Amino acid sequence: MNKETLGEEEYRSSKPELEEDYEGEFDHSNDFDDKDSEKNKIVEQSPRGRFIRFNEELGSGAYKTVFKGYDNETGCEIAWNVIKLQRLPAKERKRISDEIALLKQLKHPNIIHFISAWINKQKEEVIFITEIVTGGSLKRYLKKIKSPRLKVVKAWCREIL
Repeated sequence: MNKETLGEEEYRSSKPELEEDYEGEFDHSNDFDDKDSEKNKIVEQSPRGRFIRFNEELGSGAYKTVFKGYDNETGCEIAWNVIKLQRLPAKERKRISDEIALLKQLKHPNIIHFISAWINKQKEEVIFITEIVTGGSLKRYLKKIKSPRLKVVKAWCREIL
């Protein structure tokens, strides 16, 4: 069918409706189970809003707990490290700030990259952000972060091409 064989009005009405006109809801209930949706919950945000922390714990030790997070600026997952100061002996508190200062200076391909740090005085915690070394699909990223910034999507496209 084309405009020459049909009148202009008939031609327009014969076009199929576009998918974007669909007004129903898509069913995503089978994408992730309840455990995954609990892990993907955003539970905390950095003071300036650059980083978000998910409810997924990656590991823990005597003084530190590591959670999965996301960097809104780069579009990458990060390790959100939390050190509870109330559990830390006084001597160790000074050592923490020294180690963070040292991490800031280290630049080596075999050492996890330090990104940022701050103190949450209300919770008496030191939080520092490092790169994370994990795999995952783009679908899982999008499910977690909902709507990435345009510059992040552009960066992903450049990496794919």
